[in-house]
Amino acid sequence: MTARNATKNEQERKSYKSYVASRTRRNPCLGNLSKFLNNTSAAIAGRRNTCRIACLEFSSALSSPRRKDVNLSSLAPLLYNEIKGDEKIEGRLLIVEDLTRDVIEMLGSALNIDPFFFAGHIDVFVPEISTVRPYLATLPSRTSTQNFLTLHYHHVLELTHAGPARTLLQDMNVPRKVKLLPPSFNVSIGLARHCCSILKTVGRDGVWLGLVLVDPTSSKFYVSEDSRPQVDERAKPVPLQPRPFQGGFEDYRSPPAFDRDESSEHDLGRRSLFEDLVLHWTREQPSGFTVSDPTLVSLSYHPLRVIAAEWMTYLQVMYHSTKQYEFTPGTISAALQQIADLYTDLSALQKWARRSMATSYKLRYVISFLEVQAAKDQNPEYCNLLIQDFKHIKFNMDAYSRRLEAMVPILTSVIQIIDSQRSLMETANISRLTYLALVFIPLTFVTGLFSMNNDIAPGGKVFWLYFAVAIPLCIMVFLAARPPSIKNLGSLVARITKSRKKPDFKV
Repeated sequence: MTARNATKNEQERKSYKSYVASRTRRNPCLGNLSKFLNNTSAAIAGRRNTCRIACLEFSSALSSPRRKDVNLSSLAPLLYNEIKGDEKIEGRLLIVEDLTRDVIEMLGSALNIDPFFFAGHIDVFVPEISTVRPYLATLPSRTSTQNFLTLHYHHVLELTHAGPARTLLQDMNVPRKVKLLPPSFNVSIGLARHCCSILKTVGRDGVWLGLVLVDPTSSKFYVSEDSRPQVDERAKPVPLQPRPFQGGFEDYRSPPAFDRDESSEHDLGRRSLFEDLVLHWTREQPSGFTVSDPTLVSLSYHPLRVIAAEWMTYLQVMYHSTKQYEFTPGTISAALQQIADLYTDLSALQKWARRSMATSYKLRYVISFLEVQAAKDQNPEYCNLLIQDFKHIKFNMDAYSRRLEAMVPILTSVIQIIDSQRSLMETANISRLTYLALVFIPLTFVTGLFSMNNDIAPGGKVFWLYFAVAIPLCIMVFLAARPPSIKNLGSLVARITKSRKKPDFKV
């Protein structure tokens, strides 16, 4: 029996799924990954999408990497070095879109990959307090020694007919959420959670191998009635027409010269991160990249630049949100009609505070990773440029976050003022009813008193006596219910005295 066959038989006895399950006992944050690998229900399998894999082969003899499309059946021979070619390959870069359980099983078992790599990418928020998220459970001392990088970010979408603010699910193998924000300037914006993970290891043939996991750009969205973080047969489709917010992120490459022939230029198209990365690698290699033995940060260069551009688009949303939630004072009646909108804005601002806290952590993680890699790299110039970009993003993110947090007490005070004004208006209405009751109390009393004599009834001899008694009695009741202040009484006497004073004419 050959060594390769022995290795395969050993892996058949011990699957990567069972290995992850055993590690979950010591590392609870791997629980979501274990659930994902063990989720074999027919409802999920029926909606599973096709995983796309592109293999870029690098060699000093090639001016640019050579692309090969790989499917699940051809992935195993590639990983186990069963494909022999004429040219010497010095390294490979696998770009995987829309990860599946089968691909994780094959990659993890063939390359002996740390489960934390897949757990960080599978990281799906489950509204359970017993669920541990990997990025919240991992200390910096561990992340600084890992051979992989996990980048969580938001892909900003502009949606039509989105409706009210809510949470949807994207049609992916790894379920990701889309948070619909309240409409701003008649535009519905969705924050789609995405992730990109990069790993560097050594293949079975002894050459370096880079692995990049990316999420697809979904055009289908679903709503789950029981808030389950997965798209199954119970999820209902939501008809939306997504498009990139403000046309998509800005290209980080320098534009071609004016006199250059652009007929050979490929259209970026913003179709997906998968196509963008393949295009960037085939057209340009980072300055710190070496074909023989690239560093992890050089393999992460293009994903970092693209995701930094995505974060800049996210900053535009935060900037518009600071303008959207500004309160413009108006009339009391208009403010009373806006009280429901103000409560909605207050809830949205609180969610922005939590979202900004998580975003700040993700940016600090990237900056810390780049600083550690820059200290190891012999050519840290491009690392320092990336650090400068992400520090710029974090600075503006923190500034907008402070601005949004400062609006919370202002909006709370505005709501309290409006509630006070509404209470005063309700008190004034009650006062009017009280005065009306005071009018009828003396009239009813006099009517009951004079009802004993028929001469005072309407049409009687002394009917005028009813008014002669009722009117002074009403005045006395009003004065007793709300006596005038001494200041008002003095001013009233002064006006009466002044009106009765005779004019003094001089001849």
